[in-house]
Amino acid sequence: MDQAVTVDRVMEALRECYDPEIPVNVVDLGLIYNVSVDKGTVHVKYTLTAKGCPAHELLSQQMKSAVQRVPGVTSTEVEVVWDPPWTPEKMTDQGKQRLQAIQEENSTIDQIFDPSTFKPKKKGHLVKNPDGTMLLINLANVRFRVNDDIASLWERSEGTRTVDELTSLVGMELQLSPIEVRPQVVELYRSLVAAGLIEAEKQDEHVLPLRS
Repeated sequence: MDQAVTVDRVMEALRECYDPEIPVNVVDLGLIYNVSVDKGTVHVKYTLTAKGCPAHELLSQQMKSAVQRVPGVTSTEVEVVWDPPWTPEKMTDQGKQRLQAIQEENSTIDQIFDPSTFKPKKKGHLVKNPDGTMLLINLANVRFRVNDDIASLWERSEGTRTVDELTSLVGMELQLSPIEVRPQVVELYRSLVAAGLIEAEKQDEHVLPLRS
């Protein structure tokens, strides 16, 4: 098998990496400015949607891990650059379409997402890589790198408990009150729904008795 490292192979690997706040991969989001390959050494220059973005370290770790899994890669360097500044025009057509779909989904979610009644039900599947990283993959085969907490929350989303009930469970495990963890849990579920990884449980239809 050809083990030569190419820019195309590196870019394909980077498509597994996502800004935690925007469920569009970093390539389609237009964050990758340059990829250079020198035998087994890869250097990636990328930017963020805004300076001071808290996703900096997490995103760098994601990209290093993804590139290191490309056959033939022996070393990966990741560098954040700010010139030129990122703008939405740098997104690919696919990225723009995905972001528009997410915005439309979020608009719907804002109307129907009631934590006291919404029963999240997981979609897609979870993949655990040999290096310990985990991916949630939706039905459209879009991949999202997640941590243990997100994977655990997704796995227990069986469509039988409301978000508030799941929040109480998380609070007990962390020895915190539900009020303290509720904002984070609700926001996580909004992101998972927008990413196509959670659906609301369909309620059974109620049949009214016929009058004689």
